[in-house]
Amino acid sequence: MQIAIVSDIHANIEALDAVLADISKKMIRDIVCLGDIIGYGPNPRECLQKLMGCKAVLMGNHEEAVLYYGEDFNPKAREAIDWTRDQLNRADCPKEENYDLWNFLGVMEQLITTEEAMFVHASPRDPTKEYVTPDDCKKNREKLEDIFTRFERICFIGHSHIPGVYTQECRYIDPKTIGSEYRLEDGRKAIVNVGAVGQPRDGDPRSSYVTFDGRTVRFHRVEYDFRSTMDKIYKEDRLPNYLADRLAVGR
Repeated sequence: MQIAIVSDIHANIEALDAVLADISKKMIRDIVCLGDIIGYGPNPRECLQKLMGCKAVLMGNHEEAVLYYGEDFNPKAREAIDWTRDQLNRADCPKEENYDLWNFLGVMEQLITTEEAMFVHASPRDPTKEYVTPDDCKKNREKLEDIFTRFERICFIGHSHIPGVYTQECRYIDPKTIGSEYRLEDGRKAIVNVGAVGQPRDGDPRSSYVTFDGRTVRFHRVEYDFRSTMDKIYKEDRLPNYLADRLAVGR
């Protein structure tokens, strides 16, 4: 049975709708979301509501910041979090709907392990905050080696918004170099970053997500109407314009 794994939607409903439509075309029913459904983007309520029925939804650092306080966020990012919090408390929406959104945030787990895989937003060592990036393969090999000791077979992550595979040999594999498909080797572990649905940062503005059938990971890119998302951000005084500008270039 295949599952779809998504992450880092960042309140981008146009991107999320495009990805959900693509998943539906593949006849995949089970979706795991690795967090950061909210933050940065203009439609936090709608994105949370769309993903309430997922097989599993994990907490990202933006959910954690909205629930508590984004102490490690820069001032602009914290302002976006404060705006998001206000959106989830809107007085012009039914109170029951607001309660449902907050209850959904409150029951999110930080890490899930199944027989086939581990799922976490950032890293098994720090589920909501630690970044795993291609630079770690050269500069932080001990960090990666330690992470590999914390799961059994394959670990799916998000957070950096950069899709790719990290092997036990501390090698980063760009999906573009392998035809967007990676098959697990017997007895070997892998860390897979699924990329970002709503705010790609690998130079490709298309949404990124993966599917997994227990053996093979497939990376998918989906076009969406990012200019509509950009226009919404520009209209919100409390959301910085650069959050819109970056969508057009995938940075």
